[in-house]
Amino acid sequence: MSKCITFVLLTALPFVTLVAQEVKKVQEPEYIGIVFYLDSAGALLPLERQQPNIQTKVKGLGYGGAQSSTIFKGSNSPVRFKAGQDVRFVIRLNAPGIEPDSLVKLDVLKVAKNQREMVIAKAGAMGFGAKSTNGEAQRPLNFIKYGEQSLQGSPAGPLDPGEYVITTMGGQSAFLFGVDRQ
Repeated sequence: MSKCITFVLLTALPFVTLVAQEVKKVQEPEYIGIVFYLDSAGALLPLERQQPNIQTKVKGLGYGGAQSSTIFKGSNSPVRFKAGQDVRFVIRLNAPGIEPDSLVKLDVLKVAKNQREMVIAKAGAMGFGAKSTNGEAQRPLNFIKYGEQSLQGSPAGPLDPGEYVITTMGGQSAFLFGVDRQ
């Protein structure tokens, strides 16, 4: 019986070695929650990274309502893509079993003056009619496993020209980029 086991192991070893040689190692983010652009050669390239700045504006001492926004410096990102370009992102998350859609968001930003903004809540006069606008500027992402510990995300549809931000649940940074006309 021991001869049979030895024979199986010796036969299996070349197969295991062959499989290990065929597995392609991909570059993955070193840290959790950092988003990178995945270029066509498989390299991870950094996106613009900023700390979100929450700002609330009150109109007419509150009688005219209020608006809370997340503000980012600069009117456009130095990281640019062309409309229709295949845009893929890689992120390492530490949340096994949790749907990535609930952890990673892609939103369109509005450009005003020398800043980009995403409205997150509005309130009517005297605070009545308050509502969250979270999700109104959101674009869906599709995710697949990437490497051993990461995910690859891509927009579910083509992105229109404009400014965009990727945020992660509980993340301290936001990752920005822009899309230009072809």
